[in-house]
Amino acid sequence: MYKIDDCLLVRKTTVFPDNGVVETPVHGLAYGFGTSSLLGDVIRDKLLEKELDMDTFTSEFNKYNIYFETFRSTIHFTINGVVADSMYGVFDYPYAILEPLKHHISDSSLKALRAEDTYFSDDLQLSSDAIILVPEDKIDEVREKHNLEGLNIRLYSGNIEDAIKSTMIELGYQFFDVNDHGYRDGLDGGTDASHMYQFIYEFAKNNNISQERHFYSDINYQDQQKRSEEGEKIDLMHLQYILDEGGVNDELVEKINELLPYKNYYRNEFNQLMRILVEEVGLLKLQELTNNFNNMMIEDRKRRKSVKK
Repeated sequence: MYKIDDCLLVRKTTVFPDNGVVETPVHGLAYGFGTSSLLGDVIRDKLLEKELDMDTFTSEFNKYNIYFETFRSTIHFTINGVVADSMYGVFDYPYAILEPLKHHISDSSLKALRAEDTYFSDDLQLSSDAIILVPEDKIDEVREKHNLEGLNIRLYSGNIEDAIKSTMIELGYQFFDVNDHGYRDGLDGGTDASHMYQFIYEFAKNNNISQERHFYSDINYQDQQKRSEEGEKIDLMHLQYILDEGGVNDELVEKINELLPYKNYYRNEFNQLMRILVEEVGLLKLQELTNNFNNMMIEDRKRRKSVKK
């Protein structure tokens, strides 16, 4: 029979937990890069004309991706296993956080308790029992950038999944293969995976803890709305930067700005103006300007992050 002491939160991440705090992406001002909704189709068509092989095409196309903030207000863990790669993401991250679930079962920010996806809606202060796995070749960089006092750091080399599994077993926890629906073999009666899966289900039910999948949650819907709204703003900022810095003739700038508020109603006409813009600026200059824009946005993010601290 399993108990809460047998449950370990596991999180792979690219972000080292400063001062033992796992930040939600929105608080950490996490960012990524994505295709411009205004210029992406035109850039794609121009690159397709070059008849590049698929790998080269993908590499070249990604050079025109623009900065965006993730605006995700939740942090996610698996229980006693490693998050599986799926259609929703490939989780090839350098750091891992291992934290006993018992320290957070009463947290008001705990929004759902599931084997494959337990998530919180606020920053998580790690307990003194937490272990952070760090690659051997990154420890000097981590020491330089972060205060490690009071943190339990373990170094590993090789595969992070192997490091997580061996550390868990050393600590006395069972390791299970996680998939999109819980544990592999978790629905088959009689297996350890099925017993652990059932324990988590019953514990959540008996303690009135939600088991709602994140994809269907209100918090995810709200995050998507925010991401869409802010993403559109950044798209427009990027376009304006190209118009200001790309040496574009005044007549074209005027036409684009006139049609911009109505772009969704005059999609063909607007796309034609985007084609003319890319022709005039040129792919190489557009790539340079996009890189400059991204760097400017990243520096602004760093400034905001510094002010926040």
